[in-house]
Amino acid sequence: MTIDLAQFHQVFYEESFEGLDVMESALMELDPDNIDSETINAIFRAAHSIKGGSATFGFTSVSEFTHDLETILDQVRAGTRKFSGDDVNLCLKSVDCMREMLQLLQGGDDGHTPLSKELKQQFARMLSSDTDVSDSQESIPAQAAELDSQGPTLWEIRFTPGSDILKTGNDVLRMLRDMGDLGELLSVSCTPNLPAFNAFDAESCYLSWRILLESDCEKSAIQEIFEWVIDESELVISETEGLSHWKILFKPGATILHTGNEPLRLFTSLAELGELTTTAFVDKLPRLSLFDCENCFMSWELSLVSSTATKESIEAVFEWVVDDAELVIAQESNSKPKPVSDRATKDVVQEQKAPQAQTPPKAQTPATNVAAASPPEIPQTKPQVAAESRASVPTAKPADSAPKAKPAPAKKSAETGSIRVGIDKVDNLINMVGELVITQSMLGQLGTDFDVNRLPKLLEGLSQLEQNTRELQESVMRIRMLPISFAFSRFPRMVRDLGQALGKDLQLEMLGEHTELDKTVMEKIGDPLVHLVRNAVDHGIEMPADRLAKGKPANGKITLNAYHQGGNVVIEISDDGKGLDREKIVEKAIEKNLVTPLECETFTDEQAYDLIFQPGFSTAQAVSDLSGRGVGMDVVKRNIQALNGIVEIRSTKDKGSTITIRLPLTLAILDGQLVRVGNNTYIFPLVSIIESLHCRREFINKVAGGCNVFKLRDDYVPIIELYKTFTVEPDAIDMDHSLIVVVDYEGGKVGVVVDELLAQQQVVIKSLEQNYRRVDGISGATILGDGTVALILDITGIVKLAGDKFVQTSARARMSQEGLQGLAQLAS
Repeated sequence: MTIDLAQFHQVFYEESFEGLDVMESALMELDPDNIDSETINAIFRAAHSIKGGSATFGFTSVSEFTHDLETILDQVRAGTRKFSGDDVNLCLKSVDCMREMLQLLQGGDDGHTPLSKELKQQFARMLSSDTDVSDSQESIPAQAAELDSQGPTLWEIRFTPGSDILKTGNDVLRMLRDMGDLGELLSVSCTPNLPAFNAFDAESCYLSWRILLESDCEKSAIQEIFEWVIDESELVISETEGLSHWKILFKPGATILHTGNEPLRLFTSLAELGELTTTAFVDKLPRLSLFDCENCFMSWELSLVSSTATKESIEAVFEWVVDDAELVIAQESNSKPKPVSDRATKDVVQEQKAPQAQTPPKAQTPATNVAAASPPEIPQTKPQVAAESRASVPTAKPADSAPKAKPAPAKKSAETGSIRVGIDKVDNLINMVGELVITQSMLGQLGTDFDVNRLPKLLEGLSQLEQNTRELQESVMRIRMLPISFAFSRFPRMVRDLGQALGKDLQLEMLGEHTELDKTVMEKIGDPLVHLVRNAVDHGIEMPADRLAKGKPANGKITLNAYHQGGNVVIEISDDGKGLDREKIVEKAIEKNLVTPLECETFTDEQAYDLIFQPGFSTAQAVSDLSGRGVGMDVVKRNIQALNGIVEIRSTKDKGSTITIRLPLTLAILDGQLVRVGNNTYIFPLVSIIESLHCRREFINKVAGGCNVFKLRDDYVPIIELYKTFTVEPDAIDMDHSLIVVVDYEGGKVGVVVDELLAQQQVVIKSLEQNYRRVDGISGATILGDGTVALILDITGIVKLAGDKFVQTSARARMSQEGLQGLAQLAS
């Protein structure tokens, strides 16, 4: 049975991204001058897990990259490499690179990036420089130098896995591929220990392996491959001595079978001398119509590892066919093995299979002394004769290198991942469902035999049903809640990097990390928080010399704090920097024609500070990579308002600033005020309503530009008549019989004229764009208790619609220039 590994890709990606977060967090905590063993082990384990998973799924770009990084981390873990601050920066850069590679794999790419190639070259230089330094040290004993000159070591690995190894998700083939990364696999032989057929379990392992590996690696590197299975397996790793490695090229004549000579018998005799690996070349096979079953069309390349074999003993095996064949015998030198990518992992089989009719895969011929005689690009089957089963017949089987799986394309939306839910929340949800079932059963029983005397029981049941439904809703909403630490976790690294880039000494304090927030809100608040923290670092915190001159400590402090307040989550971003300069902000706003000098005279501090949220506004003297272009703060405010949130600023010059964000706990449920206009029901978000009052004609005036305003105490509020905006029939056109709902709009006020105020209630938001299409002035819809659909109003969209209508009905040409801006200016 073939298992589709693509179904596990998403789990692999999620676990890998979590592993990268662990690596980044641990690297941030690591002190290069005093390395904590547990911290470096956590970094190594995360890298090792990512490497193993990517190799399993065939994502070779990630596994090869992580292998080099893992080697460096292993040296640090073993105490053979010093770790500096630059090395920490390099590892953090590697974490970013792996994150980008995984994201590319999610999108269907191969995962290679220019940065990954650059870092791999840097890893290679680091590792090679270590080798060069160690070779040049005068303290190296002469015996070690002699061993180095002898080339790679030949390792013998005997591996007997537990019978349940496959049930735990471990794959022996992957382990063999990992060993192939360490050097050249000269021989892989397996010994079966099969039970009776009626006792056979398809999920159990009945094989053991003997492997010969030629490599210059340490024993610990081999042990590391088996570290996940060592507790349930028998493993013996030993260094062999006195073994020689022979390469034999055997090309028999076409009539060799006529004389009674059988190549398989020759190979069986040769296997008695040592470990034999056989590669068959079938490129000379003729078409089926020309095939003669008594002729031989194949040639072989044989690899023999033996402690007793000599050239003469090998020639003796072929003495009866040497006149009818081409035979080249050469002893391999102890040169360094070729890169793993140029070698194929040899599979071991115990029974003979007929060659397939289709063209086999092309062989990757190992580099040997007989390579010149080997036919180029020869299709390959690889029979092997196991030393433990010397009379067994080789089987033709294509060699298989690490699979290059095509990654499953990721979904376009980054907001469609999964979340981990605590078992207590799931248990609570199950309990609520159980209570709901009991209540439903009780109501069902009442319905089968109902009379008026049982009405109190029915009302009691309905009340209980309402309570159960509300509790179930709250339980489901809690499942979507995540601690805000998921959003905060990116900032330690970001603050550290920005501090290094700007030459500032920074301290980041995070409070309230366990405060929970809806997953959707969490995903959308990330970018605004990034802008605010970057601004605090760049604009808020002074340079160390300036801080010392003001009597402050050299290191600046940025604080992220989150807590619940009422039905909202409050997030505060504070710094102890220079604060906002009101005079400078106002001067810049006048220069950019955002306000007039007369308006600025009556501004409060809060109104002046709000000017930094205007598009294109910046007080930076020069444009840098971080700031100065006036892009960001207007986007911050717009994104927060899109979440039905508000943003406030408090600042004291030379003391620091605090930006406060208030957000709803969830976007799935909305506290709304129902209103009626004619026969249509609309919903205002309750958080946007300032007050509601009766309309009186004497308080309404019309100003230049055709816009009505309502005198609300000492303020004038522009009016939008909702029936005109949505082209519906109202109860009455006379405003004396209408109501005004005053709502917040970008820090100002707007009055919306409606016919009647209905109830306040929580409503479940349904996306209009997903179920129908985008409608200006409408942010969503909901279904009321009577089954009718009510539209949820978007205040910003309504203001824009009202402005468009105004321009279309205007009789004067100049209003086409001023009409779009008039309403927004009055509101602010």
